[in-house]
Amino acid sequence: MRRFILFSFTAFCLVGLFNSFKLVNLLPPQQVRSKLTGSPVWHGEIENFDQQVLNSGTLVPILLIFCSTIISMIFSYKKSKTKAYISYFIFPDYPSTLKNNPSNITTRSFNKMLAYYTLFVFITSLNYYILEPGKLWSTLSSLHNLIELIIIFFLTLEGQIHNNTFLIFFICSSYIVLINLLTIMLKWPLDYIVFKMQNLILDFTLVILFSRIYLHTYYYTKEQKRVLPSHSAVSDDQEDKTTNKKLKFITHPNQVLLLPFAALVHVFGIIASYVLINNIIGNIVFLVSTAIAFSMYSFYIYLDTHYAKITSNSKNIVLPYTPVWNLILIILWSIILSSTTIRVIMYKKRI
Repeated sequence: MRRFILFSFTAFCLVGLFNSFKLVNLLPPQQVRSKLTGSPVWHGEIENFDQQVLNSGTLVPILLIFCSTIISMIFSYKKSKTKAYISYFIFPDYPSTLKNNPSNITTRSFNKMLAYYTLFVFITSLNYYILEPGKLWSTLSSLHNLIELIIIFFLTLEGQIHNNTFLIFFICSSYIVLINLLTIMLKWPLDYIVFKMQNLILDFTLVILFSRIYLHTYYYTKEQKRVLPSHSAVSDDQEDKTTNKKLKFITHPNQVLLLPFAALVHVFGIIASYVLINNIIGNIVFLVSTAIAFSMYSFYIYLDTHYAKITSNSKNIVLPYTPVWNLILIILWSIILSSTTIRVIMYKKRI
């Protein structure tokens, strides 16, 4: 009954929201052309344009994203010499064998995904400056959206992507083909609106999933329901004493809070770039917020690989149980949040 009410309310919101789009009269600005390629880009004449301001306001954030990429790659691939620094995903609310068994899924694969996510965002941001946002740029940007989609699958499939290889490959391939076809076929400004909308859908989904992970981990830690991996237990007391003297500790799960905050900052930047589409400030805010967001992801990877939990020898991070119906509901509400954002901006800006 509860599930029926949730889906009914969600469907009601979606129908009402999509019907409201019929009332919008678009008055898009005349597209300008890229100085490099000569192809139309997704904005009109830039207000208060100043090349020096643009260069300093965009190249510095891009440099910060590049540094975050290097840091993320180094720390995600570097093997921890101390077992206490290794984090594990646990599944206390899963109705499966994983519920009561020790976890052997470390966060290393997840950290690598965040590192590659940062890498593709760096490539996207660099080309955002070189090519300017448009159909050509969207092809590269869709690759960083693909990494977001893979992260979503990882977080909702018990971290066992390799057990669902064919399904994930099919969905990811279909996503890339569909998004790029839509972007190519649709005319301005619908190509821009559709691309922004799908981008926000994935980012809102990450905000929701990361928030759930933090909250579940926080309450799990608070209740002190410890599920330690058997291979992380210290069997040798002498080794334990000598190791603990050199350990750096963190209040777990404070570092996990960086994940939803980073995703939220990234969403803010995307929205700002839409609101300030014909203003130089829009480009700068987008890249600065992206630099901040992915610096936070890099900092999370550093904390996850260089600090131990104060009260135990492992940092357990809870992956909440997300059945198919729950994932669909999360995606539907991400669509609602994305569409509402786009709808409000279209009402104010007529684009």
